[in-house]
Amino acid sequence: SRCSSGARRARERSWWRARHAGSERRGPLVAESCGALDPGVLASELFGHEAGAFTGAAGRRRGLFEQAHGGTLFLDEVGELPPRVQAMLLRVLQEGRLRRVGGESTVRVDVRLITATHRDLAAMVRSGDFREDLYYRLRGVELRLPPLRERGEDLERLLRHFLAEAGRPDLRLSPEALARLRAWPWPGNVRELRAEVGRWAVFCDARVRPEDLSPELRGAPAAAPSAAADVSAAPLAAQVRAVEIRAVRAAMARAGGNKSRAARLLGVDRNTLKRKLALLSADE
Repeated sequence: SRCSSGARRARERSWWRARHAGSERRGPLVAESCGALDPGVLASELFGHEAGAFTGAAGRRRGLFEQAHGGTLFLDEVGELPPRVQAMLLRVLQEGRLRRVGGESTVRVDVRLITATHRDLAAMVRSGDFREDLYYRLRGVELRLPPLRERGEDLERLLRHFLAEAGRPDLRLSPEALARLRAWPWPGNVRELRAEVGRWAVFCDARVRPEDLSPELRGAPAAAPSAAADVSAAPLAAQVRAVEIRAVRAAMARAGGNKSRAARLLGVDRNTLKRKLALLSADE
């Protein structure tokens, strides 16, 4: 039996779909987000269960691994797995066999596993929140997709792509609107940009101006050349601090003040966000 693994996020470009389509595996492609499932049912969803395993388990159910047998299983947000399920996943990867919840016999599975996460798994290993042996088992092939705020050169290419996707390749952006897009830290990453373009496709005629942008983008400072020159002369620590402040404020606004959701948008844990908010309050 065989279970292989890849890691990290490339969902925005559907890398995992392309990887499955271009491989010799012709089995099913199954995808699920660990963060979307209740921790109490994760084990059952992944590994299946036998009839009577728990209240409501009226019959046997195949889990995602069995459904993906002979093909590919993509698990998004693998950093959200609780410790008990991490141990079960490690056993399946090592042995190529699983035992359904409430079951006695094992079931052979042959699955390529691709995982993704916005979390820093290495940091979670150090803090004891993620198993070290599972971490190294998942690191067979690692692909890092930087957030949009680190890929400024991709912004205009993505804009053209999403405008075409929305059926509005004719829309043009004013220099002022484009400057605000370039200055925005994009806490919601590529999904946020796609949603923004979707708004223009509905509300704009031929040109996108600053007043057509979403409220938070309308308030973003324009990346004017003179402003850029002033910033470049500032100490590096001050520049990094300014970017952090903008990113934290934007994430908190997008999350409606919910710290847990804002932390997920920023790709940090909640305690890190709380520390940054405390420093921000002290500065003010």
